[in-house]
Amino acid sequence: MEIEEYGRAKILKPSVADDELTAVDELDGAGSFTNFEYADRSVRHLVVADTTLSGGRLRQIEAERVTFSQVTLQSIVLDRCVLKSSDWMDCTLSRVVFRDCKLLGANFVDNKWSNVVFENCRIEYATFDSIRANTPVVFVDDRFKEVTFRRSELPGGHMSGCTLDAVEFDAGTYTDFDFRTTDLSTVRGAGNLNGILIDLSQRQELAEALVSELDLQYAEESDR
Repeated sequence: MEIEEYGRAKILKPSVADDELTAVDELDGAGSFTNFEYADRSVRHLVVADTTLSGGRLRQIEAERVTFSQVTLQSIVLDRCVLKSSDWMDCTLSRVVFRDCKLLGANFVDNKWSNVVFENCRIEYATFDSIRANTPVVFVDDRFKEVTFRRSELPGGHMSGCTLDAVEFDAGTYTDFDFRTTDLSTVRGAGNLNGILIDLSQRQELAEALVSELDLQYAEESDR
């Protein structure tokens, strides 16, 4: 298996043999799909449940609604997909890459992750709730808007080149998570980022984030 390095994080890459993939018309109705490609489709509601997807690629899928329930994804690449109102419930993701995707209104709840990467994605109005990662989770060149990380265990992760707009960290474990190239001045819940990795210059950013959460009153010049 190939290893990709992101700062201190080392990630096992998905193994997808593009010349051996079989095109499929749907992703539900079978116990497992192996060495497959599900591509170039626009669907109203993509539903996948109690299924294992392995060694495959989802490419240029546009879905108005997505429901993944108790799905295992192993060595999967999601490429240039637009997934709206997506629910990922009790899923297991291992060696999964989201690349050039738009995740608009996504809810990842009670997931187990290993070697998961979000690369150049647009992630808006999303919640990462109770994610348990046993290897670093990586975010590279992503754009976040109205995103909440809640009760998740994401130690040793990596975030670089990302923009954070109204991003909240609501409890969780982020020990050794590498934020060194990410502006943290606007994050909410900065007090929950105990043990993260930053540069010395980012102390001011975190201070700004912490102060903005306090209900402070400022004295007028005449009161001094």
